[in-house]
Amino acid sequence: MRLFEGILIFVHIAWLFSFSLRADAKIKISANIAAFALLTLHMAAEGYRWQMAVTYTLFVVLTVVTFMLYFRRKDKTENRKKRKAQKLLFALLLILYAFGSVAPATLIPVFQLPKPTGSFEVGMSSRHLLEESRTNAALPERVGKELMIQIWYPAEINDDIQPIRYQSFPYAEWAGTMEFLFSTPRFFFDYLKYGRTNSIQDIAVSNQQDRYPILLFSHGFGSTRMQSFSQMEELASHGYIVVSVDHMIDAAFTQFPDGREVMSKADAYSYSFTIEDERNVRARSEDMTFVLDQLTVLNEWDPEGLFTGKLDMERIGILGHSYGGSTAAQSLLDDARILAGVNIDGPLHEPVASKGLERPFMFILNKDYLDLDDEEIKYTSITPEQFRQYHSQIKKLADYHFREGIRADTYQLIFNAGDHYSFSDFPFLSPLLSKGIDIEEFHQVMNRYIVAYFNHYVMNEEIDPLLLKEEHVNQFYDYEANKKRN
Repeated sequence: MRLFEGILIFVHIAWLFSFSLRADAKIKISANIAAFALLTLHMAAEGYRWQMAVTYTLFVVLTVVTFMLYFRRKDKTENRKKRKAQKLLFALLLILYAFGSVAPATLIPVFQLPKPTGSFEVGMSSRHLLEESRTNAALPERVGKELMIQIWYPAEINDDIQPIRYQSFPYAEWAGTMEFLFSTPRFFFDYLKYGRTNSIQDIAVSNQQDRYPILLFSHGFGSTRMQSFSQMEELASHGYIVVSVDHMIDAAFTQFPDGREVMSKADAYSYSFTIEDERNVRARSEDMTFVLDQLTVLNEWDPEGLFTGKLDMERIGILGHSYGGSTAAQSLLDDARILAGVNIDGPLHEPVASKGLERPFMFILNKDYLDLDDEEIKYTSITPEQFRQYHSQIKKLADYHFREGIRADTYQLIFNAGDHYSFSDFPFLSPLLSKGIDIEEFHQVMNRYIVAYFNHYVMNEEIDPLLLKEEHVNQFYDYEANKKRN
């Protein structure tokens, strides 16, 4: 709850209380004036959001009632029972309002993403990529393949650039994604535009280093390149140029610079629960190869003047969440330029499932690892028995590849709290989605291991002792390293 919102709600509670106590009309008028001033400040400084609709409505109602009572001649014949009924009515309104105003504003908050822990400020830039030689099933009217990418990078803040304005949370992409997943009207998420990030749009790349290593990020099925904004900021603050890709084959919602909006035409629950689901994963891997090719061109000459000569095309890693984790594994198999990969709670598909990998890999999984209960299975196209068989396969594959199927150093971080969506920014939308865990601590642990891993296998730094020992922290997570070669 924001500052003026909280004060405004408190004033309205006091205002209602004055009616239940039959306070002097001057007190009600004073409360009315105070509420009007605070409402004006709230709208000007913080902005409207629907979670405050009860307060906005009550302001109008109480204003009308206050002036009606002030100008109405006092009825001396008003009986005691009527006065008692009015008191009870206002007391009931007081209780209902306190719940109806505080609950929405608190449970659906305007949030600030966690501040990154690295030494760099974070810049952000979006790019529109077009490949004429590839067709796109998601955009059949286009001759070539289109992609939107988001780039986070170590930034340089000059003293003569004032003021610095951090970007708002990407509500358009998130609102479109939530509409795709849950058929929820976009206006319901309009308040996300007040959320604050730690990224500065198109600010200069830091000159502390000549070039910076690259990390590619692949989103989950039916999601958006903006799904893990806070994680991208964290990695960039540690000296990486992080590139998140909208896979048009299954991205929920994409907005292009010319104003076009593309909503996925797929069924939000049409994910294929098979190990042999290689067609879409390979298409996503082709996206990553295309993006790396375009980054090579961007490194030679960036028309916007940000990244020319700043991209280290010899130090590249990849990570992804859910289906993006599957994509990370496939890209590691397909593109020799990528040195190491991280799979965040995603399954392994063919051909990775059979071939394995020859380069370092990290599994970051939830203890329930993509499990669905019977109620959730009803929304899929398979039976509970088919899902159980699939789930058993992916668990065995993850364990097998950690033990021996991946023939390079392999790591496994398993969280004993949260769920599949805890790895993204989804829980920041409401404390109800955190499932009783400290979501900032959850992300801190995850990112600490990811940074240590990429620092060694992409930046070629000495291995962090964090990666070499098994840890148990209040049963919050389990970690295991499998060093297969020096």
